[in-house]
Amino acid sequence: MDGRDRRSTKGSRGRRVRAPWMGILALAAVALWQAGCGGGSSYQTSTSSGGPPPPPPSTVLPCVTGTVASYIGTSCSQSGTVYHWTSYSCTSTPSSICDTLGVNGANVAMAMDSSGKGPYTILVGETPAWDVIAGQNVDVVISGTVYGAYHNDNWPHFRGLRGQTGDGSEDNITTVGCSAMAACSDSNNGVSEDLCDQNHPENCVDVNSIPTFDEASFAAASAAAPDSLTIEIKLNGGTSGTARLYSVGTHLIPVQSK
Repeated sequence: MDGRDRRSTKGSRGRRVRAPWMGILALAAVALWQAGCGGGSSYQTSTSSGGPPPPPPSTVLPCVTGTVASYIGTSCSQSGTVYHWTSYSCTSTPSSICDTLGVNGANVAMAMDSSGKGPYTILVGETPAWDVIAGQNVDVVISGTVYGAYHNDNWPHFRGLRGQTGDGSEDNITTVGCSAMAACSDSNNGVSEDLCDQNHPENCVDVNSIPTFDEASFAAASAAAPDSLTIEIKLNGGTSGTARLYSVGTHLIPVQSK
């Protein structure tokens, strides 16, 4: 169906039809009406100023590799974790860093794990365009909602390079708004953060696993009341340093994987 409302009209019962062609047209109209929808139904979202709600799981296609710009305004799923992506913002010094990242993050990847080892992974970035030197900084925020997940785990990737030098810093923060419903299960309150700076050198190199203190757990939200979601990536070159990041892997793990 094309989504438009189709309504049939009925003539008065008992009315005598004098022209044969009118009866033929009536029969054809009934046949077309019966074939049009097949008795099925379609899910429709509202168009309120707050944006449409996330659709139910049965209607959400799996997440695929794209960009932030291609994700905005859409929903996708990774098993039982369902995302709806609403906005992107970028501030930087100089402003050319945000310009290079593209309108609505057109040059910021949202990529699937091609190895198949991370079924709940979204690799955000895959770009050196946000790397900074002394005197430069950038702050990227990707927002939306999520439901069906119970665990949040960030994982930065530096491609063999150190995440910072000098007084530079790189910080990646994924926040699930479980606190709004008092549904957080630990003191991290839905936040998974990996700060890389001169005081946290362990977060500035590629690792094979993420420390448990960087993870957050919570009661899974429902489709009717999804949690807010933000993915924030900040790089600051300080006064005499540098900061870099290739990508951050977000892992919003669904309840079914427990």
